[in-house]
Amino acid sequence: MGGKTSTASKRKWNNENYEYTQLVTQKGEKERIKQAAKQAGQSVNAYVVEAVRRRMEQEQMLSASDTPGVVKNLEGDTDPVE
Repeated sequence: MGGKTSTASKRKWNNENYEYTQLVTQKGEKERIKQAAKQAGQSVNAYVVEAVRRRMEQEQMLSASDTPGVVKNLEGDTDPVE
């Protein structure tokens, strides 16, 4: 049971269904991320992917009329950021 065929099949399936991203951190950050993921009850991968998704959702909450470098005040006027 198992063997090269099983490993090759798994590798092929993974390559067809997943993309890989390398994360580079400063020394010591890897352990901090591992601990945070453990505390959240997640794998490091799930923890990082969730954090990225949340950030992307947050940034997409901006309307199409919002542009970088422009701040809207309470009245809806825009003032350039300097």
